[in-house]
Amino acid sequence: MKQAIGFKSRQLVSDLRRRIVSGEYPRGSRLPTCKELTTLYDVSFVTAYKALAQLAGEGYITLKKHVGSTVSYIQDAPLPRCRSLNLITSTSSHPLIQNFLIEGQRLFSEAGWEIKTYRVRLEGETLPDDVLLAVNSPDAYSLFFDLHTIFRNTLASQDHFYERAIYVGEYFPDPRLTTITCDEPATVRAILEHFRAHGRTRTGIFQYHLDNVTEMQRITAWSSELMAHGASLQWCNDHLFLCDLTWGDTRTKWMRESFFRLQECNFFAGIDSLFIPIPKHAIVLARLCQEHGIRIPQDLAIVTLGEAEAPNQPQPAISYIDNSMRRHLALALQVLESRLQGQRTPQRLFTFQPELHILDSSF
Repeated sequence: MKQAIGFKSRQLVSDLRRRIVSGEYPRGSRLPTCKELTTLYDVSFVTAYKALAQLAGEGYITLKKHVGSTVSYIQDAPLPRCRSLNLITSTSSHPLIQNFLIEGQRLFSEAGWEIKTYRVRLEGETLPDDVLLAVNSPDAYSLFFDLHTIFRNTLASQDHFYERAIYVGEYFPDPRLTTITCDEPATVRAILEHFRAHGRTRTGIFQYHLDNVTEMQRITAWSSELMAHGASLQWCNDHLFLCDLTWGDTRTKWMRESFFRLQECNFFAGIDSLFIPIPKHAIVLARLCQEHGIRIPQDLAIVTLGEAEAPNQPQPAISYIDNSMRRHLALALQVLESRLQGQRTPQRLFTFQPELHILDSSF
């Protein structure tokens, strides 16, 4: 009975992966070409190509046109002993991305590190070849931000990769990978305690989306804390707003549509305070509230996440809780400096406590 191409391709990937990890194909060596694999494994050219593409996507090899496939996997590599760092993030124009690159270059350069930056399009499913080569280099560490899905799909070189890479900004659900993030439950508790101290006990949450562990932690902490202080599960369900960017053609139009949907369901009538994690969303929504007669912060107090810095232009009177990129990177520098000295630690999750900064105390 003839086997399906998919099954043969998986068998081929499994065998080649085993031979790479065993050292039969060491780093820098060439794998057989697609034509050679068709003879060695009795598979079609398409099956051989798909298998090599899969290994490349996982980071085991690098594929180059007219060159072939080169093994990039290293087994039991020692920690790099030079201050060389790859800063890897998306091509997004979000301010946090810019902070990651600017603050990362400044902080690590001042500490004597040589920096290389890489921007990756979020539309892809794996890291590009040049980034894979940089990540798999035994002579450099890598710092990742805002590449959750792509990063998850490219965790292949597992024997050495985890000691040389750090993911910052959100919890990554792999106990082998070092993650640096602000303590999300502590962030939510600090916000709710701040509101309660000012007599505000009905705090809603405006969440952009729900597709990673950090966001789920945030909502779980919010609902648990409110229910511990007397709120019902139904109240929490009614005052959690999950929004979708696809509603509008532009971000402003999308925010207006979100605002009017909230008005239609009497969302604002049931709350006296609101947590909006993304600063831009908080500012736009606060302005919309003011345009429609909801005073900020007298009628509705708003807290968002962000840098504790004075705005360049007049902004609505919202407050900020500081889980800044600067603090993520400072902790990452401490971790990498210890590894530079050859210190391997079993700790993989590093968190820091947030700081609440009130830019307006009129409530």
